[in-house]
Amino acid sequence: MPSVRKNQAALTQSEWTAFVSAINALHGVGAAAPAYRDFVAIHVRAMNPLDPVGMSWGVHTMGPMMVGRNFLAWHRQYLRQLERRLQQVDPVVTIPYWDWMTNRSLPAALNKRALLRSWSITRHWDASQLPVRADLQAVNAQTGFAPFQRRLEQVHGFVHEAVGGTMGGPSSPADPLFFLHHANIDRLWSIWQRAHARAKPANLTETLQPTPLFGVRVSSVLGIRTLGYSYA
Repeated sequence: MPSVRKNQAALTQSEWTAFVSAINALHGVGAAAPAYRDFVAIHVRAMNPLDPVGMSWGVHTMGPMMVGRNFLAWHRQYLRQLERRLQQVDPVVTIPYWDWMTNRSLPAALNKRALLRSWSITRHWDASQLPVRADLQAVNAQTGFAPFQRRLEQVHGFVHEAVGGTMGGPSSPADPLFFLHHANIDRLWSIWQRAHARAKPANLTETLQPTPLFGVRVSSVLGIRTLGYSYA
């Protein structure tokens, strides 16, 4: 059965409990690979400008000479692989999305001091840095994939800055809020795709790296239903 990613604002208490419990099950030295720390480590490497291999993956724009050509495709596969790993713990768990345009406060269920301490993460919340409606309008006005992706990546950065703390650096996936944020970015891409069906990445045959979490072509991650999920 396809996974349905829900708006975090619509999750029940039991759904939050299941999600947090599955995240916690992937923590600790006893967690089987890929453990939560493995997902974090891959992202750290993808953002290390001193690591030529990580830079070659094209995950994030790191300057004019390092364009994040795979920003959307790489993160789509990244989230789906984490979701599948969580479903090995609890088959009904999916990654919710945080629609920060509508819900402009931190999801309360993930903002408890005890949880933040247990995950060893920090936040320095500043809602004034969240994107505004005009930012998304400028993104959605793009008709070509490359300019759409570039502008959406920029807007996505505003949310990282608004949350701050752990979310403001390469180890941002250590904060589970990262995955809710990127699920929303993925959702926005999927909506744009429906309106621009012919607009695709130029590098469809490139293989996303690294294996084994990746190792698939860009062309294979363009359809969310093909990947086995949808957004409510």
